[in-house]
Amino acid sequence: MMNNVSAITINNMQFSWRKPPAESASYQPFIHIPQWQINTGERVFLQGESGTGKSTLLNLLSGILQADKGSIQVLDTPLHTLSHRERDKFRAQHLGIIFQQFNLIPYLSVRDNIKLSQTFSGVPLDEQRIESLCEQLKLPAIMIEQAANQLSVGQQQRVAVARALYHQPPIIIADEPTSALDSHTRDEFIQLLLSQSQKTQSTVIFVSHDNSMATHFDRVENIKQINQAAT
Repeated sequence: MMNNVSAITINNMQFSWRKPPAESASYQPFIHIPQWQINTGERVFLQGESGTGKSTLLNLLSGILQADKGSIQVLDTPLHTLSHRERDKFRAQHLGIIFQQFNLIPYLSVRDNIKLSQTFSGVPLDEQRIESLCEQLKLPAIMIEQAANQLSVGQQQRVAVARALYHQPPIIIADEPTSALDSHTRDEFIQLLLSQSQKTQSTVIFVSHDNSMATHFDRVENIKQINQAAT
């Protein structure tokens, strides 16, 4: 359920791939977001053309990249106050990330790929939850022991969702995860992701250049509207 408690707050955040000092006259940010907030439980669709900073913004929100200036606060934690190792731990414990290419370990089984989430997040191992997630995501029990590289693209996608949801993260970030799917499979996947996230009351940030998916979400943002450097 959506409320007015902030899950993510950005204030005067700037980032550049070139690294002159942020105060230098030659500093030209690739991303400059004066202010942006996402409330707990919101399901946000972030659209925009390639090269406008969508994936870079997700990497900043997840602490993979660090802002040059300003602040990003995620779940009341200012990311700039964390060390690299602390950001890695924070990401593993509090975020569920679904990558465009899924990033499954091809030779590991479905079960062991999902267990990676448990390993990094530090939550107790719950075999029953793994099996329950697979069942809800329409992955047959016999498939749980199969290697990821033996699955179809759609099945691998479901495993990626199960891995992201296993530790019931308060924030789910999805970076173009439907780019290789046909329209029917794509819509089915989004409905599946959103229904699963609703059960854990997770905030969802879904990035895509395909505007046809926007109707599934509570809120639609264009990266050019929030990123002044992209205008």
